[in-house]
Amino acid sequence: MHFTSETSGGAGVAARRLHRGLLDLGADSRFLYGNGDCNADQAVRKPTTTNYLLRIKEDLSWGRCHRLAGPGGGLFTSPHGARRTPLSFFGDTPDVVNLHWVARWLDVPSFLRSLPRWLPVVWSLHDMNPFTGGCHLSNGCERFTERCHHCPQLRYPWALDASWRYFHAKRRAYRGRRLHIVGNSRWTTAQARRSALLRDAVSFDTVPLGLDTSEYAALEKGLARRALGLPDADFVLGFACADLSYANKNLHGLGEAIAALPERHRCLLLTFGPGKAPPLRESVRTIQFGPLSSPRLQSIFYSALDVFVMPSKMETFGQAGLEAMACGTPVIAYRTGGIPDFVEDGATGLLAPDPEDPMGLTERLEWMRTHAPERRLMGVAGRQRVEAEFTLKRMAERYLRIYGSALQSASDSNGSGRGAGSRGAVTLPQAKDHP
Repeated sequence: MHFTSETSGGAGVAARRLHRGLLDLGADSRFLYGNGDCNADQAVRKPTTTNYLLRIKEDLSWGRCHRLAGPGGGLFTSPHGARRTPLSFFGDTPDVVNLHWVARWLDVPSFLRSLPRWLPVVWSLHDMNPFTGGCHLSNGCERFTERCHHCPQLRYPWALDASWRYFHAKRRAYRGRRLHIVGNSRWTTAQARRSALLRDAVSFDTVPLGLDTSEYAALEKGLARRALGLPDADFVLGFACADLSYANKNLHGLGEAIAALPERHRCLLLTFGPGKAPPLRESVRTIQFGPLSSPRLQSIFYSALDVFVMPSKMETFGQAGLEAMACGTPVIAYRTGGIPDFVEDGATGLLAPDPEDPMGLTERLEWMRTHAPERRLMGVAGRQRVEAEFTLKRMAERYLRIYGSALQSASDSNGSGRGAGSRGAVTLPQAKDHP
C-alpha cells in the first residue's frame, strides 16, 4: 500500500510510476494519495478531511510552516497534520506499507503509532525531509546527523526552534518501527545513513527512478520543432520542473549562463512547468509552455531540444533529466546530489562542478552549441542508458526484492510467520535478479 501526498511533482510522478510498474508485474499494489488525479487501477484519493473547519485548520497549519521559513529558505514542513491519520483511516492492514512524499498530508506520528509492530515500512526517499527536522534539502547543513536545532533555514533559529521540536517528534514516532529506507540515488541513501533519526532502520537500499520508455521516446527533431512552431536554425535549450519559481531549481542562474554566451541571440530557451518563472534578462529569448502533464507532449518538448539543462543547486535525483535522455537529448547539469547517477559526464551529457559558478554552465553550453556531431552521439547514448538501467520494469523488480526481504525480516523477528502480513503468508511475483 503506497502513500503519497500528491500525484504531481517529481515525488508524486515517481510514486505513480512505481505503482504502475508493480501492477504490470502482477503485484497486488494499492495507491493512496491526498491531492491530484490518478487514473491507474487500485488508486484512491484520500483527503484527510472533508470538514470545512478542519480544512481551514489544515491550511493554517501549512501556512505557519511557510511563515517559519526565512528569506531564501527552502520548503520546511511539520510531521504533524491537522488531524490524526491512523492506518485504519485508509482501510485494511496491508502486508507492506510504502511511504513516499507524505508531507502536508499524513500526520506521521499518529500514522506510525497505529501500525502493528511487525508491519514493515518501506520509505522511498524523494528528498531529505524524513530524516531532518523539517527542511526538505539541508543546503549543506549537517545538524541532521546529530540533532536539528538553530536551523539556518528558519526565520528565527534558536536552540528549541521548530527544527528541534519536529526532529524529536520524528524520533519518538520512528522508535520501534521496522523502517526500510530506499534512496532514489546513491547520494540520497548516503545522507540517510548519516542521519541520527534513521540509525535504527532495518535496511538501506538504493533504487534509481525509472520510466516507461515507450511513452518517452525520441522523435525526429525537425518534426518536433515544427509541431511546436520553432525555427530549425536556433540552438534550443530546455528547462522543466514542478515549480518554476523554486529558487533551488535555479532558472535565474540558467538565464545568467545563457546571457554570457558569445552568440546568445542564436539561443532559444523553452520551459515547461507550473509556477511563476523568475525574470530573466531581455537578451534571453524564452518561450514558456506552462504545465505539460502528458508524456506524449513532454516527449515532443524534449525531442525538439538540442540540450536539456538542469541548473539545480541540489537534486536528490532529477527525474526531468532522465525523461530528456529517454527522448534522445543530452543533459547539462551541475555535479550535485544524485544527478551523476544517470548523467555520465562526456558520454550522455556534461557536468559542471560548482552550482555557484554560472560560467561553468556557460562553457558547457557553448561546447554543446559548437559540437553538434558529439551532441547527437550523446543523445543516442543517453537513450541507450535509460533503456538499459532506468526502465519502469527494472525499478519495480528492485522494489519487489526489497518488499520480499522486508517481509522475511519481519517474519524472522517474530518467529511465527505473522510478519508476512495480516492475511498470512503472501507470495510476491518473482523478480528477475539484477546486480
